[in-house]
Amino acid sequence: DKKYNVTKEKNIESKIAILLSKGKIVARMNGKMEFGARALGNRSILANPTDQWVIRKINDQIKGRDFWMPFAPVILWERIGDYLINPKKFTSAFMMIGFETKELAKMDLLGALHPYDFTARPQLLTQVANPKYYKILKEYEKITGRGGILNTSFNLHGSPIVMSPQDALDTFENSGLEYLALEDYLIVKKS
Repeated sequence: DKKYNVTKEKNIESKIAILLSKGKIVARMNGKMEFGARALGNRSILANPTDQWVIRKINDQIKGRDFWMPFAPVILWERIGDYLINPKKFTSAFMMIGFETKELAKMDLLGALHPYDFTARPQLLTQVANPKYYKILKEYEKITGRGGILNTSFNLHGSPIVMSPQDALDTFENSGLEYLALEDYLIVKKS
């Protein structure tokens, strides 16, 4: 299609990490759809949580939702101690538990924290849980030093999370998204 550049990437996870580190927003559809109340990386819109303009763009141009609705971080399992106050050692693999955060979280993950009290409802990610998603975070950490990114569900406000490649392409087409990682393919809108 003349509206897009499409490339098959040998290392899509590294490419996504590079884009995120440059402040780009990337929609990702990979593998099977998760089951449950949250998008956990396979049907997600990913972003650098340190850039407040990225947060505004996701709300205004992509999700079409109110500015006050908080986002959530996905955090590398081994970085929990850097970001969260978690004395009971909860695992929180499914973004179901809220945590108080440490000062470093307010620098590294600000856009993925609740704007009122700086709490987080994170996905704490292990390599075993989702190796490809984990690789994105590890590559991002190598570039930025930060152990977490912003994750929100891959959908338009009021619509269900994308399930099929066609859903992903329709949502991509009808939003301000510029980058779509569909399995090993990177689809980029032409300006």
